[in-house]
Amino acid sequence: MEIRDLRIVKTIAEHGTLVRAARVLGTAQPALTRSLAAIEARLRGKLFERTRRGVVLTDLGRTVMAEAGEILQRLERLGERLDAVRGDQVRELRILAGPFVGESIGVMALARMIARHPEVRMRLATSNWAEIPRAILEREASVGLLALQDLDEDPNLHVERLRPQPGVFLVRRGHPLSRRRGMGLADILAHPLAFIGRVPREVQGPMAEARHAARRAGDVHAAYPALVIESPTLSIAALPHSDAVTGVPVPIAMRTMRGGDVVALRWREPWLALRPGILTRRGGRLDEVERDFLSQLRVADAEEAEKSIAWCRRNGIDPRT
Repeated sequence: MEIRDLRIVKTIAEHGTLVRAARVLGTAQPALTRSLAAIEARLRGKLFERTRRGVVLTDLGRTVMAEAGEILQRLERLGERLDAVRGDQVRELRILAGPFVGESIGVMALARMIARHPEVRMRLATSNWAEIPRAILEREASVGLLALQDLDEDPNLHVERLRPQPGVFLVRRGHPLSRRRGMGLADILAHPLAFIGRVPREVQGPMAEARHAARRAGDVHAAYPALVIESPTLSIAALPHSDAVTGVPVPIAMRTMRGGDVVALRWREPWLALRPGILTRRGGRLDEVERDFLSQLRVADAEEAEKSIAWCRRNGIDPRT
């Protein structure tokens, strides 16, 4: 076995599912499944048994884990000593974010951190917003950024609300809706929709009603959504090549519209908004770098809120949330 194999087995054993382990390792779950299958093939035996709740170690897996932990700890200590001797010790700041918050203000704050902390590697891992509370509680990351609309209260989590971000629908330049006046949500959702797979109830309810109205009115795109994609930036990339529409927060819309390939529709209502927040473990202590990241995030949040309101007003769009 190689050191990489030991790390894979240890991470899967610690987190109990391939999905969680893949997130921690920064890889895709199918790729991790293939890696595990290759390790098991070389060892000529199964390391994990699959259950409805995840995976558990087999006798062979427990034998590997009995040695893997000590080996990896010794390698980590050796690496720290070598880094200290060379003077180039590097730590990592890991932030877990829902795609909308991560791409609107999270990446801006991390970009500012590069110059402020050259000794720290920045890692932004994206996840469905509904998975982030569990990941924070299980210490996969110390800070989570997510939409708060459907967040359940948990006494073990601390929540800091950020400023709401108005949302808009985008289409390609020349799209039939881009020239239409007096449109409603049903008119928009009659077209192919590129959107996230799990939608907050505050947004899902009005969209479901409008989609039902569109179906009653006549011709609609059959699949809904037509394209399920978790990244708003990738959703926007699909627009110039189709008649699809997508909804994104204004900070993301402002940046992507600069190229002129997409335009914003004038229609919006206050419920079409991102309500972002910061999630940390209650009672957990953040270090200096993590606290500085939160400071930079709050600055980016304030700046983007001001820009978003001004942009909406310039474009005749109601910015209320």
